[in-house]
Amino acid sequence: MNAIRKPTLWLIPCLIAQAALMTHRLDLLPMWGDELFTMAAAQLPVGKMVDMVRGDVHPPLYFLLAHYWIRVAPGDALVQLRLLSVVFALLATIALDRLFLKHIPAPVRLWCLTLWTFSACMLLYSRMARSYSLQVLGFVIVCWAAWRWSQEFSSWKRLMICAGSLAALLYTHYAPGFAAWAGVNVLLLPQVLKGARRRPGRWLTGNAIVLGAYLPWLMLTSMLTAWRARPGLLLVTGNTLAETGVKLAYWVFSFFYGEAIPVWMLPVTALLAIPVVWLLWMGVRTGAAQGVRAWLFAVASTTLLGFVVVAGWVSYAFVPARLLFLLPLALLAIAAGAYRAPRAGSVIAAALLAANLAGIGSYFQARDLLNIGYLAPLDRIARDIAGSSSPADTIVLVDGPNLSGVVLDYYLPGFSVRYIFDEQEAEAAWREVKAPVNRHVWFLRNPRDVTPGHVLERLETEMRQSPEFTSQGKLHPYMSFSPTHKALMRLMNVQVSSDWMYAAWEFRKPS
Repeated sequence: MNAIRKPTLWLIPCLIAQAALMTHRLDLLPMWGDELFTMAAAQLPVGKMVDMVRGDVHPPLYFLLAHYWIRVAPGDALVQLRLLSVVFALLATIALDRLFLKHIPAPVRLWCLTLWTFSACMLLYSRMARSYSLQVLGFVIVCWAAWRWSQEFSSWKRLMICAGSLAALLYTHYAPGFAAWAGVNVLLLPQVLKGARRRPGRWLTGNAIVLGAYLPWLMLTSMLTAWRARPGLLLVTGNTLAETGVKLAYWVFSFFYGEAIPVWMLPVTALLAIPVVWLLWMGVRTGAAQGVRAWLFAVASTTLLGFVVVAGWVSYAFVPARLLFLLPLALLAIAAGAYRAPRAGSVIAAALLAANLAGIGSYFQARDLLNIGYLAPLDRIARDIAGSSSPADTIVLVDGPNLSGVVLDYYLPGFSVRYIFDEQEAEAAWREVKAPVNRHVWFLRNPRDVTPGHVLERLETEMRQSPEFTSQGKLHPYMSFSPTHKALMRLMNVQVSSDWMYAAWEFRKPS
């Protein structure tokens, strides 16, 4: 009886701690563009919502769940949708523990649960109104279902559970769905190659069920069209190979430490990286030594395909979110490594835990997030503009590459907002500024000008020197760069025009 109770007792405090962290101040960070998309889709009638998401790159399952969730959970829609993500994260914790961890050595289970509970990466992405934590939950279930089917290949029940969970994951998001589908087939390959008469038929049947379940959505969606016409990515290097390296490094860093790092932690994370990678490798070798090479090949295939698909679609800053479904496997390997090398492993795992706790503390101060887009205070900026301006005679100019236009439009209904990406848009905006009807001008900028030819800096200079206005403009600063941001910009030789991460210039014409 005690042997049964003890594993359950380990899970309960982890769930309590995780729930407390994930539900604390769910309104901490401002809404960003993808969250606005979720909120808009969830509030539409089901038919219109499906039409909306099929033209995007997202399947409908998460949005259907979000649609019904906000009807049974009244309150602020954004906070409630973030709470839904927390619910999925807690369910993922239960699934991870009950389906996998209860069958492994106690020290591995305890380390994995602890690192998972206090993962700064999981905390960040499980508090967003997006499908990331649902992807994790679905992937954990698919892994368990695939493993059980591989052990009982003749079982129709196992086949149906695996095919059903895989189809559900595909309806949640393409990246984990297709990556997991490939991994499942790699895992089942030894069974198929054994040559039993029924086994190839079972394998084909399982894949046919998944394809049949997913085919209606493939016929409706414009996913392939959207992929071929994917937008230009924000690059930090001019070389494809180097950019891939940046994406890989950022992904690994986020998984290990999260993305809210106080400046004093930067050298610590650098020193700790190699020992943690060694621990992860030790965990992988432990799995190989225990005769689960087919499982390791499946995980490697899933990871490789997932990274290739995601890295080809999104910028470096969004790679960890799209690959979050792989985090349980990474932490399980690290925990297994700590078990295999108990002395050094325990010290490294404890240091990794401490780094994540520091990252969690920094996250709740909302200052040191590496992706500054999550900190953009567009709600505050919009309130200031709306509070002192009239839509009838005001034009708002926006740094298009660095600020989310859809969020600003949401907060500024009725105002004329122009987003500037290139020379032609800057010239058109300047012509509008000089129009007599526009007596009040706001210019929102990030100090790092990434437009061709630095057209934003040139436009700002022209406006501040123009006799059109009563003065050189009034600066409204909203958020300064943290010491972490400044240190990283110096390291990367990134030049900015001010210490303000987000600021707005206000210009007025004489009455």
